[in-house]
Amino acid sequence: MTYIPILYGIMVAVFVSYVTYIWAKYGVQHSISQSYYVLPEKLRFLMTLFCWGFAIPAIIVGGTGLMFLAGSGIAFVGAAAAFQEKTTKEVHYIGAGVGVAASQLSMFVNFGLWPINVVFFAIALPLFLFRKKIKNWIWWAEIAAFVSICIGLGIILF
Repeated sequence: MTYIPILYGIMVAVFVSYVTYIWAKYGVQHSISQSYYVLPEKLRFLMTLFCWGFAIPAIIVGGTGLMFLAGSGIAFVGAAAAFQEKTTKEVHYIGAGVGVAASQLSMFVNFGLWPINVVFFAIALPLFLFRKKIKNWIWWAEIAAFVSICIGLGIILF
């Protein structure tokens, strides 16, 4: 289908442009989600658009149940972007966990791309283990998770 590569391009462009904008304007944050709180209130909707603009194409491009689950988790993160609020905190964190776990499972189970899992865990595990010494470790683990989705879907597509 000819629109699939376009959706992939949109997904990657949304990720790169949002993260680059936040990084350039506000610096590396505690997490990508923290960018919601550093943005001016009138621009906070950008966090939701970022999540949805990444998740929806990923669901379609991935085309599997696990990638649907991963994209849905990321979409819920965007819907519950205000993660410091009592009413959205659980939805945000569960969505993030599901997004990461289901995307990594999809890379392995659906696409046989276990080297992506190895690289992701080789980055994320030390960040987690040394989280008290690594500033903004969640930001970097999230970057690794998003990049692994981009690379994995790029491999299956092209």
